[in-house]
Amino acid sequence: MPEGMFRNRSTPYFIPAKKERYDYKYNLFRDLILRLKKDWFNEYKPCFERIRTPNEVYEQSRLGMMMYTSCSDDYDDINLEARMNSFRRKGKYTEIINSLYFQFIQKICVEVNRFLLIVCHELGYKGKDFGLKNFYTFSDGLLSDKSQAKIEKFPKYNAFNLLFKLNNFLKHNTVMAYETLKKYYPDNILKDSGKYENGMYAGKFIYLKDDYIDLLFDKLIVFFGEWCKNILGENIEDADWNYDEYFRTAFKLFQNPYAYWGIP
Repeated sequence: MPEGMFRNRSTPYFIPAKKERYDYKYNLFRDLILRLKKDWFNEYKPCFERIRTPNEVYEQSRLGMMMYTSCSDDYDDINLEARMNSFRRKGKYTEIINSLYFQFIQKICVEVNRFLLIVCHELGYKGKDFGLKNFYTFSDGLLSDKSQAKIEKFPKYNAFNLLFKLNNFLKHNTVMAYETLKKYYPDNILKDSGKYENGMYAGKFIYLKDDYIDLLFDKLIVFFGEWCKNILGENIEDADWNYDEYFRTAFKLFQNPYAYWGIP
């Protein structure tokens, strides 16, 4: 039995707070982020290992050239040429890795923004356009108590906000997007990257730690938990079980566990 089910109540029977799992918007966002997390670790990140590193290019070049000679006098030249090939590979290798990395950041933003629009529309948002400013303004309007902490005070707000500032810079490649990112998150601008001008590739000016995406998902779940709790008034601690669908599924499982799991 789920923890919290037997808390004091005024009725003899337990009545779930919601009907369906996604009546808790927290479940909607959490499931989305967990799906993206699974895609990242199981599908996208393993692809990085298939991209030839500069060191692999060095070894392949060296061994390939050595196959065509038996003269020891050639070894120094072969080693030098292999190292040059490795050096030339560094730029392309970094470009490809960063490109895949930034593409997944944009994928996260596209999906999160899409789900935010769906939820805000259900809550009464009528605008024909939707972006981060619209989300913040609409959220502030949902606060029942204007003294409540706004989004900017939520735990992991910076993780959410940085994500969208990065996406905005990568998408538009403008001086304004660059200056906004630099103003709020200067540590995420490459040092000595030079002056940025309109149209330059944003990816060459962004600095992120290698584990940035790895650690991002859990931070986003915390942020959306705070949003759903403080803005929508959801009980996120009960979101895993306090709805009708949970008990209907449990009843079917207890009634015939083999049939439920498709076991003949």
